[in-house]
Amino acid sequence: MVRMSSTVRLTPSTVRLIPIFAIIILLIFSFAVFKTSGIERYQDRTENPMYYPRNRAALAEEDLNEYSVKTFKGYVPLSELNEKVYKQFGYEIKRPTLPVPTLRMLNEPTCDEVFSEWLRISEEPQPDIPPKEIPERQAEDFLLNGYANVEPFYFNDKNAVGGDKPRNWNKISKLMGWTKDEIGQLAYPGESVSMYHAMKGHRLDGLSGFVVGSMQPWVEVMALKNGARKILTVEYNKLEIQEEFQDRLSSILPVEFAKNWQEYAGKLDFAASFSSIEHSGLGRYGDPIDPIGDLREMLKIKCMLKQGGLLFLGLPLGTDAIQYNAHRIYGSIRLAMMFYGFEWLDTYSGDSEEAFDFNSARLHYKGTFGLTQHTLVLRKL
Repeated sequence: MVRMSSTVRLTPSTVRLIPIFAIIILLIFSFAVFKTSGIERYQDRTENPMYYPRNRAALAEEDLNEYSVKTFKGYVPLSELNEKVYKQFGYEIKRPTLPVPTLRMLNEPTCDEVFSEWLRISEEPQPDIPPKEIPERQAEDFLLNGYANVEPFYFNDKNAVGGDKPRNWNKISKLMGWTKDEIGQLAYPGESVSMYHAMKGHRLDGLSGFVVGSMQPWVEVMALKNGARKILTVEYNKLEIQEEFQDRLSSILPVEFAKNWQEYAGKLDFAASFSSIEHSGLGRYGDPIDPIGDLREMLKIKCMLKQGGLLFLGLPLGTDAIQYNAHRIYGSIRLAMMFYGFEWLDTYSGDSEEAFDFNSARLHYKGTFGLTQHTLVLRKL
């Protein structure tokens, strides 16, 4: 038999520590329970890209307060953005998908209304010199009622001497022999190759489409190399296309495209635009000052595409902001309005032929006013 040689006694100081140990143990237990029941579920919903409920019953029970997206102010719940931004711009949240909410339009204009309004605005008189600051009366509209940041980054490219002019349209046969990286060098080295990867991932064999904004035919050549049959380029400048390709390539001025929209509406298989739409409405190129100029362009594209048609869209991506008057930077808030009427299929970078998971962390990783350009593939619903 084992016998204790002495009795264990607790000292007064040890006795005083017992309540402290008990409190620590209770706090650890409470944190574990809270983390499992609440925080992990919240993080799963907010960090999982494009999360949304799998059935309508679940959707009806969704609380927009439980979902947040990042802005320059920090994380803002979707319930707040729904009331203070989306409904003010004529939208509302349909599904709390992340990192970009899915919206419905409260009163969608007809295609006739879209093009008539665009033409009306295009005919308004504009200042001789593009304004260096956002007009005060339009500031809230430009800056999403205070949820988008702004800093100056000014250009005057209205009739600029020595400015960017169309080129290489008479050398398309030569460009067709270039590699994707060589073609990409004509625009944004590295980033523009994402357009080629997107078109390779979603082949254009036998399809007809249009390109929005194109000083050089790099997007057109990428489309041809990935099977496109015919391409119409919508460009403010007159293009002198190489004769051998005039049966496959053509161009039209934006005003003529808008006036004759019924000739094309619902007939085109695809559209493509890279680093163009983000300028619309900022006045940099002498275009009308319009807070929703880019959203109008998206509605125009939607009108022209067949149901199920594809849009290959390259934009500056980051946290919602404007570097005025250079360009917009698209974050979770404005992308949602840009995506209205489309399904977001894939995202491609210039680094890999494979689509990648474009989540909130990747959208915002460069911080305020930081940006990157990828090609997003959207499908018209």
